[in-house]
Amino acid sequence: MKVGIGRAINMVLLSGLLTLPGVGFAAPGDVQVSFDAPCKYPAGMATDGTHLFVADWREAKIFKVNPDDGDVLETWDAPTLKPHGMTFADGRLVVSDDHTGGIFTLDLETGIVEHVIQSPASRAAGLAYSDGTLFILTRRSIFKVLPEDGTILGSYDLPNRSCRCLAHDGTYLWISDRVKNELYMADPETGKVINILPAPGPYAAGITWLDGHLWNVDFQDRKIHRLVIRDEPGYRLSEPRRARVEYLWALNNYGPGDVTDLTLNVAVPVELPGQKLLTALDFSAPISETVRDRWDQECAVFRLDRAQAGTKASLTFSVNAELSAIRYLIMPEETGTLEDIPAEIRESYTVDSSHYRITSPYIQQTVEKIVGDEKNPYWIARKIYDFIIDTLEYEMIGGWDVPEVVLKRGSGSCSEYTYSFVTLCRAAGLPARYQGSIVSRGDDASVDEAFHRWAQVYLPGCGWVPVDANRGDAKSPADQARGFGGLSNRFLITTQGGGDSEYLRFGYNSYAKYKTTGHCRVEEDNLGFWEPLEPETDKNAVGKDGSDKPETDAAIAETKAPSCQTP
Repeated sequence: MKVGIGRAINMVLLSGLLTLPGVGFAAPGDVQVSFDAPCKYPAGMATDGTHLFVADWREAKIFKVNPDDGDVLETWDAPTLKPHGMTFADGRLVVSDDHTGGIFTLDLETGIVEHVIQSPASRAAGLAYSDGTLFILTRRSIFKVLPEDGTILGSYDLPNRSCRCLAHDGTYLWISDRVKNELYMADPETGKVINILPAPGPYAAGITWLDGHLWNVDFQDRKIHRLVIRDEPGYRLSEPRRARVEYLWALNNYGPGDVTDLTLNVAVPVELPGQKLLTALDFSAPISETVRDRWDQECAVFRLDRAQAGTKASLTFSVNAELSAIRYLIMPEETGTLEDIPAEIRESYTVDSSHYRITSPYIQQTVEKIVGDEKNPYWIARKIYDFIIDTLEYEMIGGWDVPEVVLKRGSGSCSEYTYSFVTLCRAAGLPARYQGSIVSRGDDASVDEAFHRWAQVYLPGCGWVPVDANRGDAKSPADQARGFGGLSNRFLITTQGGGDSEYLRFGYNSYAKYKTTGHCRVEEDNLGFWEPLEPETDKNAVGKDGSDKPETDAAIAETKAPSCQTP
């Protein structure tokens, strides 16, 4: 055993991310402190509750590191030639060999290997320990075993095939993915991924939990990073994109009659977490009035007396926006009970309607089977989410059928996924609603003809959390978790609704109603257009106070009057 010599520390305090008084808040996953790793080829990482321990895979060494300044305090020869996973169990350091599958228990006081077991699979890349259970990450699975003899207690699939290392924070299991550069917080009993955070470097080689922080050693940048997990706000924004988004509604009247008494109601997008409006909305025609529906959704109303046969009426709005991906950090044990949800939210967002039919015997029996005696709001929502994923396959067949029909059929559109989730949540007493949007379809400049809708569920301690079961309908546990608590930066959200709106009905973006003089063949177009913004385009950006807004009701784009969308 050798005593390490104090070395020069390359400590990086990332500006604006420290959770110190007066400095500001950090988002989950932000790097709070970084310093040099003690070796060139770091692999596993562990803690004894006071210090950090890092393994060097190539040199077969183990380093004891001071977490305050990165000083190397001691070094040992590893108990195997290719050490990877490390954890502490009952005061002993446990080290795995990723190639042989051997798992060695080392007494650091004597340097003697006291015990050896074999991994249930051929490799053992990561280790974690909690309450008498040893977790072993292999090529395909995570095994739970008895540390004394390797008896298997259970197993589940990895979140992704490229997962590398493990840690246990006393409640949850943490898993790193070295290809996707992500960190997963999972339920140690089932392996279900609950939270997803970005890894701080390009190759997370070891993780451990110390003093309320997740620590990571990176193989490529050769740094040890201390990550913020718990702070305000309870979500993380990333990948901001700036775009000009235009919405077009058009009515084509092929006749022979005329369209009369036309009213078009257009949902007005607002600023939200992850959605910043850089300009005011620019409509192509004057607004007749602005109204709010029972769900507090703002709508711009346009009226037209007549659209003659053989004419086309249209309306557009455009806005410049900065849109960011958002990911909520959800701690299930902190979401309380249904009784912790404000009464006005419970009353408003658990009501029934013609598109939900939550009193249906089929819906009642289904939700009872899914939820059972579960009382935790997160797990109620997550069980319903998992049921939707397992039951439905995506198919856009037209129409928005009620959830009972959709669930029995086994397929549906994004709206039908959403209605089914909302219905089952409300039947379980959990408030749920939906959001609708205009979508960027892959390229920075694109056209959206389909739009997209997903649900929101109210969780105490978190508020309204996005839930997109359509997105979560995937194969890997990590990809299944992406739809719960996260949205990408592809959406301009126009609509937040609970259903049955006075102005939008069950639709989103817009809704039109009109009469005809006799028979008319009428078609409506609804399109979204995306264009990337040049860096200088946001000179007239506006804040939440609406200052410096450009004129909204600009010019009428066409000589024809506006019209609206039907579901």
